[in-house]
Amino acid sequence: MVLPPDGDDGLGVIVLNSNAETHFSFTNALGLVSAEQVRAFEAAAKQYPRARWIVALHHHVIEYPHPTKELSERIGTALINGSWFFRRLQRLAGRVVIMHGHRHVDWIGECGKIPIVSAPSPIMEASDCGETHFYVHTLAIGSKGELVLLEPERIVVTGQPTAQEALGGTSA
Repeated sequence: MVLPPDGDDGLGVIVLNSNAETHFSFTNALGLVSAEQVRAFEAAAKQYPRARWIVALHHHVIEYPHPTKELSERIGTALINGSWFFRRLQRLAGRVVIMHGHRHVDWIGECGKIPIVSAPSPIMEASDCGETHFYVHTLAIGSKGELVLLEPERIVVTGQPTAQEALGGTSA
């Protein structure tokens, strides 16, 4: 899906379906961005050569630059064709920021001059009474015309005790 920029040098949004089309229940764990989607994105970027873009997808494009303890932290989280996809995105370095979910890790970084935002997931290991958070991100145009991700604002959501906990009991 493409939300074109408002003007030649505005900000557009590209939403990609990174769930591999498979026939088993593990589907959303396998990430793949089709060549067809990439061609459509590149056509939109060519139509607006001065525009900047937010690219949103479910899976993260690359593995995080830190060691993992378990193989399960690496299997099915990054795109199967992430290296290819990222090489295609490199052509738009300075004009694109990637935002993704899936990994459930609170991480913001950069790879090859492209900012990458990993959304923390309040769903994984969360309870009604636990505190969780999300971020509000601000984008700006840098001194060289590049898209810049500014320091995010962290919004904390205070948990609410369950009815049983409010009455002095413990939850299961």
